[in-house]
Amino acid sequence: AFSPEGANGVTRSRGLPLRIIAGGPSAILYLNEERPDPACVPDEDQGANWSCSDFSIPSPERDCDSLWNKYSIGLDGLHDGASSEGDLRHDVNQYLRKSMDTASSSKLSKQIRDRWATK
Repeated sequence: AFSPEGANGVTRSRGLPLRIIAGGPSAILYLNEERPDPACVPDEDQGANWSCSDFSIPSPERDCDSLWNKYSIGLDGLHDGASSEGDLRHDVNQYLRKSMDTASSSKLSKQIRDRWATK
């Protein structure tokens, strides 16, 4: 794949391994624990120019039985033993551990935020 950041599987600047992961417009990965406030998720379409910038950590009544921050929406559950082979989270976990500098879950989450927060 071609990218302004690299070619032939490596970055242009430092020759680091590069893998492009395509996601659709509905693919969202939150890099911290904050989610849109309820007012930011109206039941009806607000039009193309509508926006909302109010975010907070979900309250217990909105936390989806404590699953609100699990990967593929958040960064929880990216640790050894969190999922079984063949599961998407397992595959992502294996890829991240090979491409990042740590095996610690908390350090892995920080590295993900540091590396991709501005992409």
